[in-house]
Amino acid sequence: MLILSRKIGESIIIKVGSDNIKITILESNNGTLKLGFEAPNDIKIYRSELYEEIVNQNIASVIDDVSEAANLLKKEIPNNLSPKYKNINFK
Repeated sequence: MLILSRKIGESIIIKVGSDNIKITILESNNGTLKLGFEAPNDIKIYRSELYEEIVNQNIASVIDDVSEAANLLKKEIPNNLSPKYKNINFK
């Protein structure tokens, strides 16, 4: 982990590929910092707790999609198999 000290009005630049993200310290109040971010529109910036929720919802969605596809396959494939594959167990 890189640790930097910055004062109000000072910035940090993060280079991502050919893009730059500029983070500026705007305000400090009772141990809370207010940060300003400048980045290209295609770079998404999230609070960590929100990002974790998005990731968890995406994982749940994929699991639901895979489960639904598996259930559909279990129902449909046995009915549509050629006779030489009828002995396969799809449980």
